[in-house]
Amino acid sequence: MEKLRRRLTLNERIVIETLLKENKSKSYIAKQLNRNRSTITREVNNWVIKPTDIYKASIADFFAKDDYLNKRNKDKINTHKKLKHFVYKGLL
Repeated sequence: MEKLRRRLTLNERIVIETLLKENKSKSYIAKQLNRNRSTITREVNNWVIKPTDIYKASIADFFAKDDYLNKRNKDKINTHKKLKHFVYKGLL
């Protein structure tokens, strides 16, 4: 049976936020959510840069959804100016 990759939900992010406030380890959080430790570590490291930063589930969820939606809207030709120039020059 192939494991389905799925994104973290807002509820899972709220659990992460709550357990981090209780000073639980990332391994413990991963076990509670039935996720890989690396998933939890990656999620927390994306949003907690400095030691004084606090993980906020609502903000993380908003930006994760925004990143996912924008990832689909970006095309290579408009994000790489040299490529765009090369392609358009070749069309003339």
